[in-house]
Amino acid sequence: IYPLEVAKTRLAVSSAGTCSGPLSLMAGMARVEGVRALYKGCGTSVVGIVPNAGVDLAMNSALKDVAAAYFCQKKEELGVSVLLGCGMLSSSVAMVATYPLSLVRTRLQASGMPGARKYEGFTDCFQDILRRDGYRGLYRGILPNAMKVLPAASISYTIFDILNGRAL
Repeated sequence: IYPLEVAKTRLAVSSAGTCSGPLSLMAGMARVEGVRALYKGCGTSVVGIVPNAGVDLAMNSALKDVAAAYFCQKKEELGVSVLLGCGMLSSSVAMVATYPLSLVRTRLQASGMPGARKYEGFTDCFQDILRRDGYRGLYRGILPNAMKVLPAASISYTIFDILNGRAL
């Protein structure tokens, strides 16, 4: 599955007409760069998902517990807006904490493409970002990412809680 993630990234940043689709792109990558190119950034992705999910899930649970205690005192139940807010806040904190890993993963996936830098690995890429753009560079692209991830994550949490009878 991961090679499809690399193909998606490369197709998104490549010039129009560069390749005919994901399968031809992956075949060309394997032929020219070797099979390992299909897994660029995979280690960073695995390392990044653990703290992201851990922060997100733990914070969402803690926020809902605090909200439930507050609404219980008022003899009210958690509403959809509260659940959405808990999911949005927990996902925001997790994203800010782990976004640099996502950025490095994406740059590693595009590494070696025409017009893109070629990185030797995580450390090379991370140091290059800091050298060229400073710490702010580690968060390049976070706003569009937030616009995509935050609503989806908060809606998913809310639907999960509603289906499990924890709201309304």
